[in-house]
Amino acid sequence: MNLLIAGTLASQSLNRRPLVRHHASNGRLLSPLALWLITALLSLAPWMGNAASEGRKGGTKPPKARYTKELTLLTQWLTGDFDNTKQTRVDTTAAPVESHMVKIWENYFSDAVWMYEEFQSPPGQVVSQRIYRFKDYTTGRYEAKVYTLDQFADYTGEYKNLRPFESMTPEDLTDHPYCVVYFVRKGETRFSGSTVGNECYLNRGKHHYVTNQLDVYPTRVSRTERIFGWENELVSGPAPDAKGSELRRIVPPKPKKIKKPPVKKAPAKKPASKKSGKDTKKTSKSKSKEQPLEDPKSEAGN
Repeated sequence: MNLLIAGTLASQSLNRRPLVRHHASNGRLLSPLALWLITALLSLAPWMGNAASEGRKGGTKPPKARYTKELTLLTQWLTGDFDNTKQTRVDTTAAPVESHMVKIWENYFSDAVWMYEEFQSPPGQVVSQRIYRFKDYTTGRYEAKVYTLDQFADYTGEYKNLRPFESMTPEDLTDHPYCVVYFVRKGETRFSGSTVGNECYLNRGKHHYVTNQLDVYPTRVSRTERIFGWENELVSGPAPDAKGSELRRIVPPKPKKIKKPPVKKAPAKKPASKKSGKDTKKTSKSKSKEQPLEDPKSEAGN
């Protein structure tokens, strides 16, 4: 039985004619190999088109952002230079501070907003440097994960550069697994954010963990940061019933207008008055009378 089936299949394969197809457009006969190549190219065309379009996007324009408008607004309000000069004028116990915050890596990563903050107290003396990654957390909530850098001292004043940290990537950073500030929008003009309990740990000497509370407005940031010890005692920061730093956006002074000296106008010339003919005759007669007479003796002597 098996021999009969094998013989039948062999005879069919020998009697089978080569497959040819007629191309309707030009009447040519295409071989099976040519048809296979055409089918393969057609199946690859969509993939090649998508790859080319992605290459154009990546080569000329940064990819579109993948975060909400609210997150963009939050980071815009945080960007800039701030100080608490107005607060220190009223509260003499408040220490003078400055905060400088800029966006970094805008053209490289589209899934988050990366920002660098340099905190100075007093102004000019750096006390902390941090990098934040802002992302959408859940609907209506936003997270800012805190990162540190081993050689932060080498990047003091980096916020002044046109493209800060251009030679670095997030892979060079060290993250705090639980040091995250969570923000929620409160009305039209405020975002409120804070860390969770004692999760933002430091574990440096007597410093165990840090808490941070931020209220972000279009032109100011209210910030309260406290550092606690291993027995939950307050080591640094304002007392529980005291306010933190009221930082207002530093507005550069307007350039003074240079007052130009007034231009003195030359006095207008009065038009010459026309004299009548009688007046001219009188003046000519008066001039003739005024001329001295010659001495007749002198003429005789000559």
